[in-house]
Amino acid sequence: MFFLISLHFCRKGKSRNDATMCDLVLLGLVAISLTKPPVATVAPKKEWGGHGSSINLKEIMIGRCFDYLENVNPSAGVKDCAKIWEEFLKVFSGKDPCSIKEQDYNNFLRLVEHDIPVNQSIFWSQTREITSKFSEITASFMPLESTLSGYLVNDLNWCGSRSIKGPNFVSCPSWNDCENNAARSFWRSASKLYASKAQGVVTVMLNGSSTANAFRDTSIFAEIEVGNLDKAKVTLVRLWIIDNLMGPDIESCGRGSVGKLELILMEKGIKYICEDNYRPVQILLCVNKVDFPTCNLDLAP
Repeated sequence: MFFLISLHFCRKGKSRNDATMCDLVLLGLVAISLTKPPVATVAPKKEWGGHGSSINLKEIMIGRCFDYLENVNPSAGVKDCAKIWEEFLKVFSGKDPCSIKEQDYNNFLRLVEHDIPVNQSIFWSQTREITSKFSEITASFMPLESTLSGYLVNDLNWCGSRSIKGPNFVSCPSWNDCENNAARSFWRSASKLYASKAQGVVTVMLNGSSTANAFRDTSIFAEIEVGNLDKAKVTLVRLWIIDNLMGPDIESCGRGSVGKLELILMEKGIKYICEDNYRPVQILLCVNKVDFPTCNLDLAP
């Protein structure tokens, strides 16, 4: 009604040309009034204790993909980085972040799969930092985090939400918030594949100072990786039990949970050797802590 009244007064006393222009303006207002406003996307609420998906997750992962294939490990072969991202996003986008299963990552893992060099598989539990440093410095190992799958997501957060498409940047379940969260299911699935591809001499680095056992039943190494070692491919497992520089020395070869691991390997028919405080690793731990009493190492040949 408002537009009809306005049209009447606008046309009153006007010439034909003026009235036509007036009509066009008012018809434009009518069209605007009939246009539906865009529907706002409802942002998810902070439901979980963990951080939300990493900002610029897509750009980071695609960038890491190109970097890995061009510079870090060109032997991984030709991969479609855009397709890899799309398959990764499909796993959790628009879904309950606690309903992501290990098998949901199968397509993604097939796209990023590549060989692990013989004798370069290394597993760790409660020794992540020193394992990473030792692997990088010696260039003799390729831990899971140095494969394409691990390299793409290492230290990132990701999950989805039923209320939106794409990553949930507000909050994600922490590791123990629920069994089938996006990150936990990924690392379990990727670890299973990584262990199954191990060949030759396999290295394991455990924390002999852990009050929660060096070989913890609830660790991914215990739950997933040990059981997926293929005795037809693995010729030897080297166990390195590394104490913290300030101790304590709680477990060592043949004792406690380490003895349990040794028994598991024996039952699987896999040969192993065990060494406490493997010297090259101990030296690396002491690089920036030469004043520590335990770093008074005899470096003579």
